[in-house]
Amino acid sequence: MRPRVRRWRTGVVAGALALAGSAAAAGALAGNAAPGAALTGRTVGAAPAAGSVARGAAPTRNGAANVHAGRVAADTVWLENARIRLGFDARTGALVDLTDRRTGQRFVGAGGAQRLWLLDVPGLPDSSLGPASARSFAWRRLPGAEPGVVLEWRDFGLAAAPALRVVATVRLEGAEPMSSWHLAVDSAGTLGIEQVRFPRITGIPALGAGEELAVPRWMGALARDPSALLAGEDGKGARLEWAYPGTMSLQMVALYRRGGAGLYAASDDTLAYRKTFAVWGEPGGARGYELVHPLPDPATPKAHWAMPYAAVVGTFQGDWLTAAERYRAWGTRQVWARESRLKRGLVPQWLLETGMWVWNRGRSPGVVPPALALEKALGLPVSIYWHWWHHGPYDTSFPDYLPPREGVDSFVAAVRTAHAAGLHAMVYMNQRLWCTGTPSWGPEAARAAVKERDGSVREETYNIFDPQRCATMDVTTPFWRAKYAGIADTVLDLYGVDGIYMDQAVLSLVCWDPTHGHPVGGGNYWIGGFRKLAAQIRENAAPGRPVLLAGEGAGEAWLPALDLMLTLQVSQERYTAPNSGWDPIPLFQAVYHDYGVTYGNYSSLVMPPYDELWPAATAPAEPLKLLDTRFRRQFQLEQARAFVWGLQPTIANFRASQLTERPRETAYMMRLARLRARALDYLLYGEFVRPPELRVSVVDVDLSRVSIYAAQRGGPQVSRGRYPAAIAGAFRARDGSIAVAVASIVDEPVTVSFDVDAPAYGLAGGGTIERISEDGRGRFGRFTDGRTPVELRLPAGGATILVFRKEAHR
Repeated sequence: MRPRVRRWRTGVVAGALALAGSAAAAGALAGNAAPGAALTGRTVGAAPAAGSVARGAAPTRNGAANVHAGRVAADTVWLENARIRLGFDARTGALVDLTDRRTGQRFVGAGGAQRLWLLDVPGLPDSSLGPASARSFAWRRLPGAEPGVVLEWRDFGLAAAPALRVVATVRLEGAEPMSSWHLAVDSAGTLGIEQVRFPRITGIPALGAGEELAVPRWMGALARDPSALLAGEDGKGARLEWAYPGTMSLQMVALYRRGGAGLYAASDDTLAYRKTFAVWGEPGGARGYELVHPLPDPATPKAHWAMPYAAVVGTFQGDWLTAAERYRAWGTRQVWARESRLKRGLVPQWLLETGMWVWNRGRSPGVVPPALALEKALGLPVSIYWHWWHHGPYDTSFPDYLPPREGVDSFVAAVRTAHAAGLHAMVYMNQRLWCTGTPSWGPEAARAAVKERDGSVREETYNIFDPQRCATMDVTTPFWRAKYAGIADTVLDLYGVDGIYMDQAVLSLVCWDPTHGHPVGGGNYWIGGFRKLAAQIRENAAPGRPVLLAGEGAGEAWLPALDLMLTLQVSQERYTAPNSGWDPIPLFQAVYHDYGVTYGNYSSLVMPPYDELWPAATAPAEPLKLLDTRFRRQFQLEQARAFVWGLQPTIANFRASQLTERPRETAYMMRLARLRARALDYLLYGEFVRPPELRVSVVDVDLSRVSIYAAQRGGPQVSRGRYPAAIAGAFRARDGSIAVAVASIVDEPVTVSFDVDAPAYGLAGGGTIERISEDGRGRFGRFTDGRTPVELRLPAGGATILVFRKEAHR
């Protein structure tokens, strides 16, 4: 649960709230009613109980009517502190006010959010049940140190559930602009509730110029014009939704106006229950938000169901980093942070020492020698991220990985050669796919596969050249875990590789198979199954041998199980449409940088490879052909993002010849890697903090959209974007010092300036500035107690790190 602040202010103004003539009723409004106190309210259709609701305008701290009072019904139940105000219609329970009190920004339209919750029930009209179906509504205030209210709907007139009762509980979180929301459903009779939608906030107004929507879609994504995305192609509105745990790496979305007020919507689930965050556009330009909770075993009647966690609704002023800081204050105190492998010192030492990853594919001659050449040129440890080593073609032969396509002896010899030079390797093994055309597929595999609602095997197809169907396997089944862990054991112990890259690991699925030993539909079974798989792989390894497990994507719930997470969004432009409406942001790193190691990108100087085992008819004429130098800035942008956002650097499809054929690009890449290696206290172990805002020119960047499937035969799809000529990130070391990493992405000198706010970084009193370069460290200057202007002249492709350290006072 979110920590409680016990020093609070109710926000209730004397005389603004009153109940009919009894001391007990007055005490209820003051927040002192006994837990079993009767609810105050009305039966729908009857006259309001005398004095049972707040009368008149919304109160403020000095008792004056709020400027927005005309938009709110007179009979309103208020819940507020100095920073946030919530108002509920005393007759229906509708949310009629949600206001950030510091700015006056409202997040509910004039009509209010009438359907605060919905129960999805097949067979009912519109397949759902909401507050409007209740013939009785009542409310009461909650006792305790934090103001709260209970809203209760009953008497729905349903023969299948005559005693049905829906109860919502909303509390403020101390003096913060935050509120926690719970919902419980009692006496549901024989209703088969599929999912619950709560809270639902509708009529959210457009916030105007500077509006942004931040979503932790794996690493993070930022919509700089959410109005365009939410309007939909026909202008009638579009719905965007993201599942947690999985696509959403953490439980929060933020809709705000830069520098103004924002809506913060989250949940505080520490057990990784399946849920969906949704934002949509409404006709007229308003927006809606809801949190969707799929129920476990929905066909089974339930006498009682309650949310096993709280939904969180709040307001803030700032931007996506402000929202990340708020979430971090909660998330880093939860079990996944306390038990993260990085924090517990369980990550293999060679991973921490990795200076760069080489992401190559195919037989060992195209993988190990290039890595050896790069390590020699770089002067730092290089690690190998190895795809297409396996026996069958990529994306059509899983999990028949063994033996290696080049033969066991050749493969093992290559691994030993890498080890002799100090290199380490992890190999690709998809964590959830079993292609149904493989010889190994059979009835036992089918029984362990994820099932759709109709009992059929859930399938996915990825290969566009040879579209073979692959079943998604249920990680909770002992059969699949034993199958996968057995292959991993062979690869690790017999072949000698150092780790497994578990593709599609940081995702979860809903399974409807009742024989798998977990609830069907909703629940939190998936993450439990994955943790058992990870533990089984490590337990099977030779005693004392460190085993690295990496996964695709980033996710807080996986921090105790994975050593390394692949965050490819630094290369978003290579695999998404140029006008997608989303920009990559390091939202996951902003919360959990010092709790988990991230790496990876599609940053490449050549066209993608083509698997030798794919159909010859669709093979490109020249795989791995050098890309035009016009895309140099794109390559440097990707490497710069990884550097300033605190990822381990990566290059894909590397060949030793690129050191001479593309000397500028490879020199730039190695310059950043060497610089990073001198500042691991910050760029590996440091806490991500708000970087200073750079004053720098904006430049055109030619972008190639190309991947192993996209644009293979027609050449890269080309677009152009506008980006700053330099970007920055900032990190706090354990000693409290702050490092600002700055990297240029252009091939000419550039001037960068910014201000450092020492008190904001916890460096009040001033101190010294040290400059870290590729060649070493040196004094740069001093900073003052307030804001210190800094100017850097970076050479072509230049980068630097400035360390701000508070001066020790004698």
